[in-house]
Amino acid sequence: MTKKEYILKILDVTMEYFPLARGLKILVSGDALGDTAIDTVVDILTKTIDEINDNKAKNKLQKSKEFLEKLKTIEQESHLKDEKSIAMLDDMVNNI
Repeated sequence: MTKKEYILKILDVTMEYFPLARGLKILVSGDALGDTAIDTVVDILTKTIDEINDNKAKNKLQKSKEFLEKLKTIEQESHLKDEKSIAMLDDMVNNI
């Protein structure tokens, strides 16, 4: 699954408890949020979790937020790996 597909899945799962999920889903589907999609959704979830009194909904949204934060971490680690690989390849090319 792509990052976009994961975000859309999270929004589908939380739609019952998270009214903004429907609108965010439209924005993410249309690429309106671009590369900042994870940050935007996590920020909104964080604010929403603090305002919810229903424990079941709060728990679901908290798990969704944690999932998206993990996805972001994995994406960042992958990006760093790619940069290191490119640097290594650059060094190899320079030594030819």
